[in-house]
Amino acid sequence: MRIEGLSEIARQFDGMLIDQFGVIHDGQNLYPGTLRILTELKVLGIPVAVMTNSGKRAEANRKRLVMMGVPRDCFVDAVSSGEVAYNSLKVTRAYLICKDGEDYGFDGITFVDDPRDAEIILILGSNAPATSLDDYRKLLSGIALPALCCNPDKLMLTPQGLMPAPGAIAALYEELGGTVSWIGKPYPGIYREAARLIGNPKRILCIGDSAEHDVAGGRNAGFSTLLVMQGVSVGHDPATLDPQPDYVMDAFRW
Repeated sequence: MRIEGLSEIARQFDGMLIDQFGVIHDGQNLYPGTLRILTELKVLGIPVAVMTNSGKRAEANRKRLVMMGVPRDCFVDAVSSGEVAYNSLKVTRAYLICKDGEDYGFDGITFVDDPRDAEIILILGSNAPATSLDDYRKLLSGIALPALCCNPDKLMLTPQGLMPAPGAIAALYEELGGTVSWIGKPYPGIYREAARLIGNPKRILCIGDSAEHDVAGGRNAGFSTLLVMQGVSVGHDPATLDPQPDYVMDAFRW
């Protein structure tokens, strides 16, 4: 069902799980409709958890949203795949794949320079475009460590356009024969945590910009889904989306 704005269906739900990158902001700036929607949902008493396939922990994502201009009282909390992954780890030494210079907040984990000294590969970020998939292929060839991908997204928004995200690196590692465990959308753990944060209401709507992650994950969790034709879905024909969402709208607006 195509809708023009969230106001058409908002009152049918008791809680919302809203994707961060591609829905709330484009990686640099809030989308024009974001503040209006979050303010209106607050007035209606509909709790919101912001979901993100970010390898960083929840606190970093909360701070990012506030710094970009989202009032802290307009969302219950942020839930990141990095936070879910961190809380599940039982290792002390890891070989890290990430964006250069970023702090992912994985306190207590020692990151080693040589994978032979590690217990696991943590795929938390992507250094694209500076590091290409061919570079990662050379880096990961011949390594037999288990890997944990904390961001299943295959593509990410950058100032240079869409670039390979951590999920693409993890898929490459699997192609090379490596074993990967996945945390984040569309996998169930992050949905359980997000629903818990907003009180496990009966009628939940998941809003995202990716059929592969947001729609598939929301459906698998038993929730209704809304795809916004922003972010990674810009220019796509809604009729070709797989899986199909319950609702589609062109832009994130009230």
